[in-house]
Amino acid sequence: MMETDSLDRRIVAALQIDARVPYGLLAQALGEVERTVARRVQRLVDADALRFTAFVDELRTGLGQTVSLRIQVDPGSADSVAEALALRADTRWVAVVTGDADVSCELLADGRAALHRVTSQELPSIAGVRSTRSYPVLRHIKPTTAWHAEYLTPEEASAVTSGAPTATDPGAPVDLQPSDHRLIELLVENARYSWVELAERLGVVPATARRWTERLLGSGAVALRAEIEPELLGYGVEAELWLETLPSAIEPVAEALALHPAVRYCGVVAGTRAVNILAVLPSMDDLFGFQVEVLGRLPGLVRCEATLVTRAHKRGFVAKR
Repeated sequence: MMETDSLDRRIVAALQIDARVPYGLLAQALGEVERTVARRVQRLVDADALRFTAFVDELRTGLGQTVSLRIQVDPGSADSVAEALALRADTRWVAVVTGDADVSCELLADGRAALHRVTSQELPSIAGVRSTRSYPVLRHIKPTTAWHAEYLTPEEASAVTSGAPTATDPGAPVDLQPSDHRLIELLVENARYSWVELAERLGVVPATARRWTERLLGSGAVALRAEIEPELLGYGVEAELWLETLPSAIEPVAEALALHPAVRYCGVVAGTRAVNILAVLPSMDDLFGFQVEVLGRLPGLVRCEATLVTRAHKRGFVAKR
């Protein structure tokens, strides 16, 4: 794995706030030279360490049903099963993990019939799969696009945020236009496509491509993401935690955890362990402190199962090489 320094991490943290921020504004916010910033970003992109993609809230846009999967596999087949899942176009997240399940996966199904076919027929047919447990996602409380590494001063973060689009009505259902589907595909492919590049692929003028994109981002149902392995940002531990709470505590627990800087994703699923989070921390000692000092003080928390991500095979619909 390539090495990063403090400037790399500050640049990526800023791009996680606004993946399309112009390099000139980014350099100004960080007090750096624009050419240096652009060269650092290109180095990370050329090494496949940094990718620009998009997160789409399928629950608000009606694009399908997301399901979290915990998969047990035959000994020695975790990576091969994860690779097979990562090759599927409908998987957003695939990782090998510790604990009772060997592979964690988030999959987007196009309706209930597709979900039944995938979970009852397609996944069990993958060589090495022993069993699967499915948990439909009910709500994304904090998508990964809402998290950024803690390397910026409040002033730097504010300077980057000034140019980022803000959602006008977060949480409300969004009716996608026919042209939005192709635009979303392009943003998932590369969130930093220029207005000219987007326009050429959409068959419109750049001003139209910009207006469509800003409308989508303003809805809050689509958000852009600078995706990078947490380890390259100095987070040596990535943990997926499944929390069982009292029914009345599901929402307050999820909302409280979503505010914590170590939590890069928080969602609510249908199941006994209704709150699912992904946390990144510098060390195992920090994970201990998170479990004791943060989770241990949450009213209504019944139990927690913590698993470590040992290798991510896919993030944000982008397969890792």
